[in-house]
Amino acid sequence: MKLKNAVLSFIAAAGIVTSAYAAPITAEFHASKGNVEKQFDDMMKHKIGEAGFAIMKANTHIENFYYQKYKEKGVEMISFYDIINKEAIRPLLLKNPDFGAFTPFNFLMYKTLDKKNDDFTWYGHLAPEMMLDIIGEKDAKTREQFTSMVKGLDDVVIKTMKPEKTKIYERQHPLPEKTLTKLVKTFDKPDDMEEFIEDFVMAHDGQFTKHNFIIAGFIDLKFEYGDMDLDFDKYDAYWVSLLCHFQFSNSIFNRGKPEAGMFAPCSVYFYIPKGKSELHVGYSSVNNWISGLDFKDEKRIEYMRKIDAEVVQTFEELGFKREN
Repeated sequence: MKLKNAVLSFIAAAGIVTSAYAAPITAEFHASKGNVEKQFDDMMKHKIGEAGFAIMKANTHIENFYYQKYKEKGVEMISFYDIINKEAIRPLLLKNPDFGAFTPFNFLMYKTLDKKNDDFTWYGHLAPEMMLDIIGEKDAKTREQFTSMVKGLDDVVIKTMKPEKTKIYERQHPLPEKTLTKLVKTFDKPDDMEEFIEDFVMAHDGQFTKHNFIIAGFIDLKFEYGDMDLDFDKYDAYWVSLLCHFQFSNSIFNRGKPEAGMFAPCSVYFYIPKGKSELHVGYSSVNNWISGLDFKDEKRIEYMRKIDAEVVQTFEELGFKREN
């Protein structure tokens, strides 16, 4: 009987280990002792190019904005580096426009105020598998290409920073049924597409500003690839806008969950398929945050979903309709 119980206990323990090992990964973060902001910033500016990446937009020391606006000091520092590998991501965008949800993606760096128990600078980003699952990419070769691109970046980071700690965030819940929010707006074919896009971007930015959102970055990929003499003819237009809401982000990143900044700012991608009079938009749902980092506070979750719904409302005010 004792032997049987011992065997059952071993199997149960093995099952727990297997389950934990097999859990999908949301992110892998690394840490260096103390405040290594300068070393990290130097790496982002001068080293990630070795992996083909570049900073599209750096939004640094956001804690200062939180303090100025809300008089709250919840972290020592928090910075967002939105990065892109333009050459490597181009063929993937041509295969699947939904890669725009993470083109660029955010490389987060933060340090808490807890110098006694957590005197480390943490840095990391969403795992490539997580990003691929969110956009619903199934093709094995495409997934491997994207994963390899991100691995090249991570290799440079580890080589340069020589982290002393690693933390893996595992998904405790499945991702939501609809991981991406997609909308579409039909329009009459304009005489001048560039003028049409410029007018729309101005209207878009103004409408979101009315709802207290901030445009934290912008990249016109159609223009970028044209400037690089690289084919991107599948689209008449393709751009990405980084969307941020300070009250929303302060309520999460500055109040005990800075690691959730891995999901922000939100890359909202827009594209017009070649020859079509349809402007498509998509972005990652906030429900991915809730599932990916096991949010539990119901009031916080309710508020997160309220702001997420306001994004949809704003697009509907601009003439968009839900695709999914």
